[in-house]
Amino acid sequence: MFDHVTILLSFVFAFALTHLLSSATELVVARDRVRFSGLHALWMLNALVGLLVNWLALWGLSILKRWTVADVLLQFVPALIQYFTCSLVSIRPKADGPIDMPAFFERQRGWVGAAFAAQMIASMIQNYVYRNSTAGISGSDWIRENLLVAPMLAAALFAGWARPRWLQWTAGLAMLVLESYFLATFAVTD
Repeated sequence: MFDHVTILLSFVFAFALTHLLSSATELVVARDRVRFSGLHALWMLNALVGLLVNWLALWGLSILKRWTVADVLLQFVPALIQYFTCSLVSIRPKADGPIDMPAFFERQRGWVGAAFAAQMIASMIQNYVYRNSTAGISGSDWIRENLLVAPMLAAALFAGWARPRWLQWTAGLAMLVLESYFLATFAVTD
């Protein structure tokens, strides 16, 4: 069943990745019309790293021998949230006219923050539910994982609703550092 579930989730993740990559490509192609936003680019990068971390994390469930509908939904719903996180942060430039990344980010910021926050809440729920049935994770490791996810949740909320730019930048950089930590410490175990 694991293979069956991961094939479905891989499609969702692939479409999410396509949003990010095609948006980045279109921005590069139209670079002479782009008013660049480093903050928006940072959140696009956060979406990319988060997508990779969540895709890799699926491997831990390969040891589940029995899958219920609840298990499938507990993987599918966060994958859908991941998809929306990636699609909400992606810009689709028009054929002509200026592309204002700062204005786009400001308009989308609340939705992007909400999507990232929902993603972190879903991760915390998954960490708890699968605390005793994830390869390479012991029963109490979910606490340590959620202690790292909690600041990511705060970062998503700050990014979505804090007014000061420095706080939005701090939140984005904190998210990137913590996601990168998860990526750097990921280990595949059989």
